[in-house]
Amino acid sequence: MKKTAKKSPQLLNGFPHMPFDEFPLKRSEDLVVVLEKNMPEGAKVEVTPMEDSHHSPCMEEMVAIMVHNIEEGKEAASDIFTIYQFCPSCHVAVRVL
Repeated sequence: MKKTAKKSPQLLNGFPHMPFDEFPLKRSEDLVVVLEKNMPEGAKVEVTPMEDSHHSPCMEEMVAIMVHNIEEGKEAASDIFTIYQFCPSCHVAVRVL
């Protein structure tokens, strides 16, 4: 029998998954590791609870995972490179930008 290597997610502009692509994810930290390896220079990954956004199947609070270079007081142009939403209860994530 032939063994096949596990496919890593396709990178689109350096980030895994297409926009609106839903995928299983056990922990947000697993995605953060992948994003940190592929993010543009000067960017950072921010993980924050989404207090007013709940996952419709379970009604649990979602978590936002965003790659950006936004800094307070910075006058240069800022960019949001990608945004994911993650439900820690259902272990599902979606790329939204």
